[in-house]
Amino acid sequence: MDKYAELEVFLCVVQEGNFSAAARKLLRSPSAISKIMARLEARLAVRLFDRIGGTIRLTHEGQIFLGHAQAVTEAMASAEHAVNPEASHVSGLLRVHTSLTVAKYQLAPMLPALLAQHPALHIEFVIGTERGNFIKKDIDVAIHSGNPTELSLVGKQLYIRRWIVAASPDYVAAHGVPLVPQDLLSHRCLNFTVRHHWNIWTFSKNGVAETINIDGSLGADQGELLRTLALEGLGIVRLAEFHIGADIAAGRLLRLLPDYEAVTDDVMYVLYPHGRALAPRVRAFISFLEEQFKH
Repeated sequence: MDKYAELEVFLCVVQEGNFSAAARKLLRSPSAISKIMARLEARLAVRLFDRIGGTIRLTHEGQIFLGHAQAVTEAMASAEHAVNPEASHVSGLLRVHTSLTVAKYQLAPMLPALLAQHPALHIEFVIGTERGNFIKKDIDVAIHSGNPTELSLVGKQLYIRRWIVAASPDYVAAHGVPLVPQDLLSHRCLNFTVRHHWNIWTFSKNGVAETINIDGSLGADQGELLRTLALEGLGIVRLAEFHIGADIAAGRLLRLLPDYEAVTDDVMYVLYPHGRALAPRVRAFISFLEEQFKH
């Protein structure tokens, strides 16, 4: 077996999570997969996996090797697509997992340009705030915050999501304007019922950070519903700038605490399983996103 074939087996083991599942996918026996990985480790003179029961975990050296293996296979795919127009034809079904707000406010406005470039591409959205199971739900790509910890996923940074604190004019008229972050504790704040770290609001002014834990009486697992509750005057909300920027510009919501910077490390990533990036439809979609968000 050549070195490139060894890389493909290695990536399949990482994606599937164990030797037996990789063997089924590659139509080989588990012992054959084990021997190939043992030969690879012997040649590299390092241990790539820790075997724990029926599962595997990448070692530190395995993590390093994984990054380089991905780069090699993607470079090979790019080389093949460059000289084979048929292999690079973008068509078929692309299933995208993301939140409702990202799909509605960011991706939907981009779709005309994407489909104009690739008219044979079919897109289905799978909506959810938490990353879905790529295999069970047959997901091709996902767009969510946070670099993946799963060994089977690749993450590429797209942008940093900026948050804004706001309320409706009716709420402000009835309850007043918070002047400092501590004032939020005496207001009704709208909170997420998922990803509870989103309910920890950190502000910074003149280099001094202040954190407020939000525990409101109204909550939802979707930002779009929180936006609606805020528009109805039911409380103060913290949502992404792309989500409520138009509401603020139109005066439907008022930005609060403008002298304080909302501190967050909420980085948005496009995620995909190892190997799926070789599909032309996935490669085209990821390239399109990177071009759209680079500014």
